[in-house]
This record gives sequence, structure tokens and C-alpha cells, in this order.
Amino acid sequence: MRQAKREVEITLHSIHIPVTGAGLDITTSHLLTADLVWPRTGTARKSASQSCTLREGAAEFAAANWGRRILFKETVEGRFALAVTVTESLDDEELEKILRFWAGAALAVGAGAVDGAAGPLGELAAAPLEYASKAVAKYPGASLLVEGLAELDAADFPPSGGERLLTVRLVAARKLLRVTRRTVNSRSRVTRKILLEKGADNGDVTLSVRTL
Repeated sequence: MRQAKREVEITLHSIHIPVTGAGLDITTSHLLTADLVWPRTGTARKSASQSCTLREGAAEFAAANWGRRILFKETVEGRFALAVTVTESLDDEELEKILRFWAGAALAVGAGAVDGAAGPLGELAAAPLEYASKAVAKYPGASLLVEGLAELDAADFPPSGGERLLTVRLVAARKLLRVTRRTVNSRSRVTRKILLEKGADNGDVTLSVRTL
């Protein structure tokens, strides 16, 4: 049976992350990375990154410049997956440095980042999340805040000229803690409160998918 094939443009529509772990900061900056996993035969992975600013954990991109929303213009065929990761809050200098680092790291990834020999799609699609976690971990001062994964098929998308929204559920990529320091009787005390356990629901990212 012949697999469905589509040429798609994927752009950011909105992000909602209720728990950013950024304390009292209302506005936070993050790096969002999206990976297409085996979008078509012979192509194991395609990756794209965009910086994003959240206000109270949310952002809308409808009014943003197209160049700030676009993630992919790609051909997808049959079954594939879309993985999304978002870093913790970064200041402007950290964000600029990690963007440069990530651009270099992405060049080092080939088909070996995904083991296509065997296993269900879920196992294959998990590889970019693991890669992203390890790559970001190499950069001091940054770690992943949330991650998400959607298993898709080219047939899920409308014929040429159509458009649909795709929402990817996000979960905590690590245990999120709130650390409070206070002085009692001239002694410093530290308390830690668990905000979210690793794997707990923590919002979603919605993408606009337009078929070319």
C-alpha cells in the first residue's frame, strides 16, 4: 500500500507552560527545539530551534514575524514523529551562547542519532529527546524544562492548500524544585519544595501545519 506524502510548512502557534520554575520572574526566555523523526525514507532526523519569550508561562505567535514562527518546510511521508523540547529560563547572554552551541551541535547529528534497525516508533522517536537532553547538558547553565512527543502520519494532514493545528502535550523533563533561603537566628536555612515530578504534565505547544 502506497504511503501518503505531504509537503508541509510547520510554524509556532502558541506555547503554554504553567510551571517554569523561574520563581518570581513574570517574563522568561527559552530555547524551543523541534525534531522531525524519520519524516521520510532515507532521512532520520530534521531539527529546528527558535528562541521564545513567555509571559506568565504563555506566548502567542499569531502576530509574530514569520521568520520568528517558522520551524520547517519539509516533505513528510507515511509514519513519523515530532519531538519538542524547551529549555529552562535563560538570560539574553545565555540564550545567545546556547543558540550558537546548538547550531554547532546540530551539525554533528546524523542518522546515528536515531537507531532505525528495530523497535516501535515510540522508541525511535524518543532518541531526539535523549539527544537533546545530552546536548543541552554539555552546555553549562542550561537544562531542559519540558519535552513532548507526537506520533503522526502524513495522511493526518489535509491535501495541498489545507491547514490544521497540532497540539503536542508537554511534560516535565526533570523534577522541578523551588529553593528558598532564609536566615533564622543568624543561621542560613534552605528549604526545597517539589513543584513537579519528572514526567508530570506541564502544558502544551500548538503548531500550525499548512500543506503546500
